[in-house]
Formats: sequence, structure tokens, C-alpha cells
Amino acid sequence: MQSNIQQLREEFKSKVSRLNDYLWGAGLKDPVTRIQQISFLFFLKMLEEQDIAMEKEEKLTGHEHKSIFEGKTEKFRWSRWREKTGENLYKFVRDEVFPFIDELHNGHTNIRQIFHGAKLLIPDEVTLKRTVEIIDTIEFSSLDTDIKGDLYESLLASIESAGELGQFLTPRHIVRAIVEMVNPKIGETIFDPACGSAGFLITVYEWLKYKNSDKKNIEDRDGRNIGYGDKLNKEQWDFLTTKTFHGYDVDPEMTRLALMNLVLHGIEGAHVRRKDTVAGAEDEEDLRRFNVILTNPPFAGKVDKERIKPTLPVKSNKTQVLFLGYVINSLKPNGRAGIILPEGSLFGTNKDDKEIRRYLLENTKLEAVVSMPAGVFQPYAGVKTSFLIFKKKSAPKLDDKEKVWFFDMKGDGSSLSAAKKFGPRYQNDIPKLLELWNKNQAIEKPYSWFTNVADVVENDYILSANTYSPYNGEEEVNHRDPKEILKEIEGSEKKLESSLADIKKLL
Repeated sequence: MQSNIQQLREEFKSKVSRLNDYLWGAGLKDPVTRIQQISFLFFLKMLEEQDIAMEKEEKLTGHEHKSIFEGKTEKFRWSRWREKTGENLYKFVRDEVFPFIDELHNGHTNIRQIFHGAKLLIPDEVTLKRTVEIIDTIEFSSLDTDIKGDLYESLLASIESAGELGQFLTPRHIVRAIVEMVNPKIGETIFDPACGSAGFLITVYEWLKYKNSDKKNIEDRDGRNIGYGDKLNKEQWDFLTTKTFHGYDVDPEMTRLALMNLVLHGIEGAHVRRKDTVAGAEDEEDLRRFNVILTNPPFAGKVDKERIKPTLPVKSNKTQVLFLGYVINSLKPNGRAGIILPEGSLFGTNKDDKEIRRYLLENTKLEAVVSMPAGVFQPYAGVKTSFLIFKKKSAPKLDDKEKVWFFDMKGDGSSLSAAKKFGPRYQNDIPKLLELWNKNQAIEKPYSWFTNVADVVENDYILSANTYSPYNGEEEVNHRDPKEILKEIEGSEKKLESSLADIKKLL
């Protein structure tokens, strides 16, 4: 069974790679455009497969199913139009199939959102026909949601490795560490206000299924523990797939990718929308509160102060300052958050940097500051970053007696260079981070320590780990055996005595 699954994965990867190369050669040089066009056609084929599966289920269970392909819409089945050729195929897909999906009803809200305003950008009839032929050989119904999701992630990762989408894709090993530390639970609402391709949301989905699976049903997949959520009841499953996940992204094309990624992972009811999180007009959603927020907001963006949302606590033209304020405000009391920030915002001396750090310590219990090495985000950026883990207080109060746990990560298991490589030869402090965190934030030299909030306040609210490390200036020294050193000294003394004796004879 395992070898069969592996074979399906490899076949799928091979076909996706061929499609990617083929469309690149046909003139679609932009990676986002390529992945979108491939994904649109994936979904058109999967819609019919899903419809057929639901028709079979209706016969077995008696649950009524209203097909989206009947009467006048029968012609939109993949199996009906895939045989068309040349200009007939091209015009039909461009002028009829895409508009049909855009206007689709029958409960497929996220499918409609994926196709809203979508256009066929494959350049010509020959390229479209060849692309359809390759996709027609993929039986999506033979792949479970975990495999389809994994493979879609691999497609995103292949573009990431080409250095073309780095600003959107947070390294998944870092995402998994943050998710484990925040520890979302079933029944909680999860929100990412800068969701990109939905990496945080999907990692939480995997985490919740793993935490609610029988041990015998957990498998190791590429170093990750994957479970199927077999301990969840029907109500919990419904909440997980339709009410748990929420996300915003300012880029409409990334919103599309996120929805595709979520649906392929089996999360058809995620609430993801195109939205400028920190600027522009406010609406009711800006007042919504969540149990858990996980995010990697944009670092380099600038926002005109006139456009900043009025309820944000600190007005700044730096996006990371605005996002941190938005995250704090969007948490429910006792809600938890994990957020990645550039190191500069943790020690910046200008007014808005200091003010947002003060606001953070007043309104949350800052549980951890994890300093990551420069190079974690290579090959796209060498900027040094940290991530914060905190819990929202029920009422604002600065408590000088609180302590902040710091962890200094020197390596993440990668080369930390533009030529990004992973392997056992590279230092990896993430297992130690999770080990100490799960031991109630244990202290271990040279990794971790506690710092009093009072000291942070006195120090302009600086939260850079290097400022408070008790191990600064210390170096690991391999001390020699004292007996060996003593013998060396005795030997030197004998040589000196012999030399003095020789000198005396000469005199």
C-alpha cells in the first residue's frame, strides 16, 4: 500500500513538473501565472470526479445530491469538452467554461472564489490541448486529500526553490515549530492576517489531525508526523473544515493560491478573502476576535499614514509595526499568537518601534522570543528575524514581575546561505527549542534564559535576544587535563634547570 502511494506521488510530481516546464517553454515565464493555469485545469477535472463520487454516494446512502452538470450544464463536464480540438477547444474553455465556474452555485463557494475573474492565459490552442492531455491522465479521485495537498505544496515549493515566490512562502520547518509552540486545539478559531499560500493554516490543520489521531494510525511522512483525525466526531470535523480557518491577503492572486491549497488539503470551508489588513476602510471583520493567530507579515512594505486603519494602536509607515498591533487587537482574551518579525523592530529606537513593544508588554504575556539566525529566509533575504509567542491579557497591565523566555537559535538545519541546503551536517537547534519549551521553558546554556520584564522596560522595551544573553562573550573552551598540564610544567622546569646549570659552567 505504502509503495503504491509513493508511486502515485512520484507520477503526479513528474506530470506537474512536465506541465510547469511545458508552460514555461510556451511563454508563461511568470511562476504565479503557471501555477494558476495548471490549478484551474486541475479543478475543472476534479469537479467532475467529485460530482461522480457524490452520485455514487447518493445511491449508497440515500443522501440527495444535486449535480452541477445536468441539462444545459452537462456540456461543461471535463469528459465532454476535453475531446474538442484546436480553436473550438480554446474558445469553449475561455468563453464558456471559465464563466460557468465563476457563476457556479450549489454550495461551491470557494471554488467560485478561486475562479472569480479568472482568465485563460495559456497562449494558444496547441499548448492548451497538450496541457489538457497531460492532466487527463491524472486520476485525482485515486489520491486522498493528504496526498493531493502534499503534492500541491511540492508544486509551491518547486517554485519557491526557483527563488520566485520567496516573499510569500515561510519555511515550513519554521512554521511547524511555531505551530507546535502555540499548540492550537480543536474548537479554536485560527487566523492569519497575511496568509500568502496558507502555509500556517494548513500546518495547523495537520497538527490538529495529528493530535486527534490514534497512535497506531500516525505515519511518518518526510520527517513529519501525519495523522488522520480519527478521534474527531462529526461535529468536530464540521467545525474543523468549515469554521476553524480564516485568512486575509492583499494580493488577489495569492488569495486564489491559498484557496486552491486549502481545498486540495480537504478544507473546503476556509474563510479566506482578499483584504488589506492594516490600511483602508475598516469593516465588521476588523472587529472580529480569534483564539489563535499565526502569521509572517510583510517586512519591507510602507503604508501612508492617512490610510492606516484608525483602530490600530500605533500609527507607523512600517507594515510590521501595524501588523503586530493588529494581531494583538484581534486576539480574544487568553488567545495565543505566534508572529515572525525582523530583528530591527525588536531593538529599533524610533518612537513607533518602542511604542509597539510597550503595547505588546502591556496587553500580552510575552512567553517567548526566539532569535533565528540570518539566512533562515535565504535565498530570498538574509535579514535576521525572530518570532514571538504571546498570550492576550484580559485587561491591559504592565507587570514588572513577569519574565520573558529567550531562545537563541544558531542553526535551523540548513546552510543559511543563498545556495540553500538541508542535512545533518548543518546545526539544527529546532529540536532543542521544542524540547526545552515542552519542559515548561527550561533553561539550558547556551540556548535559553529568562529576562525580567522590568529589565526590558528599563532598556527601552528592547526585545532583541542578544541584549540580554547571559552567555555573551563566553566561548566553549576544551580544557586540558590538569595532570597533563602539570607534567608539562615539570618538564619545562627541568629543562630550565638544565639550561641554568650549563650557563653556570660556562661562567
